Amino acid sequence: MAKRKRSQTKLKKVLKQKGYPSGKAPKGKVAHHVKPVDKGGKTTKKNIRVIPKGKHQRIHANRKKRGKI
Repeated sequence: MAKRKRSQTKLKKVLKQKGYPSGKAPKGKVAHHVKPVDKGGKTTKKNIRVIPKGKHQRIHANRKKRGKI
């Protein structure tokens, strides 16, 4: 399966909808797709969470360890 592109324009729009007027996550935080894009997740308000960078790294490390990535 080819990797799907993440739309930066769409992400910026969703972050604005979530209350981040600049369209960017605050310093030390990142936008995380709850359902990964390559698994069919979309860049929507419902599927995006703004979480600390460290937590984001742990989520992806755990997914990799379980073979989900």
